[in-house]
Amino acid sequence: MPSIRHVLEVIRHMANNYMQNIDRRADDWVVLTSTAYHDGSINEHAKDRVVMTLFNITRETIVSSFTPARAGEGGFAIVSPPLHIDLHIAFMANFASNNYADGLAAISHILSFFQQVPNFNQANAPQLGPDVEKVTLEMESFDPVEVNYVMSMLGTKYLPSVFYKLRLLTFASPAMQARTFPVRGGGVSEAPSDPAAA
Repeated sequence: MPSIRHVLEVIRHMANNYMQNIDRRADDWVVLTSTAYHDGSINEHAKDRVVMTLFNITRETIVSSFTPARAGEGGFAIVSPPLHIDLHIAFMANFASNNYADGLAAISHILSFFQQVPNFNQANAPQLGPDVEKVTLEMESFDPVEVNYVMSMLGTKYLPSVFYKLRLLTFASPAMQARTFPVRGGGVSEAPSDPAAA
């Protein structure tokens, strides 16, 4: 089962390494956190960094070839259909006024990184683990009203930022929900056929 935290940390780490190769600094360029705490106080750890934060989770509706009945020994296992989700992520240049230009440069590096690496898979990001075959980051275009709404929701005033949709994270449990058994004619039945009735 994939972990949202783990997937985002892998992507954060790769983006941070890219920026460190361009302009090395003692601490991280990119942090997975929020600009403010729930009580409204400022997150000091996030100052003068690119803040990567998750602001929404939506369900991905795609055409699926999912088959609920899987053949097993002596019958068929019924499993729940997979859940495909998209993660909506903001990258915000949370730099003090005297470092504003540095924040613009940092956002430019974020844009450059995801332009070069829009897909993350087992070949270029094996740290994702075997449960994640591939995810894709697509830039989202928000108008000023939508940006203002997101910033307000995150408890901050406007910051230079870029928004991405991470597609397609799949949750698929192998746990069996029920079991069926073959019947004459090639169908399945919810209970074994009674030999005495044959």
